[in-house]
Amino acid sequence: MKRLYRTTGSDAVVCGVCGGIARYFNVDPTIVRVATVLLVVPGGMSLWVYIIAALIMPKEC
Repeated sequence: MKRLYRTTGSDAVVCGVCGGIARYFNVDPTIVRVATVLLVVPGGMSLWVYIIAALIMPKEC
């Protein structure tokens, strides 16, 4: 069973949210980070979504 976790170590740049999403969907973390920046910068996705995800998602064991 797959679970969504924040990553730790080399995959975690800020809080590990993008790295965790990338592992869950089995894609490169850079693609998820670029997509996040492209969605946050123009104001389409709020930065609060990232912060809430960082608080809700458990850390990887």
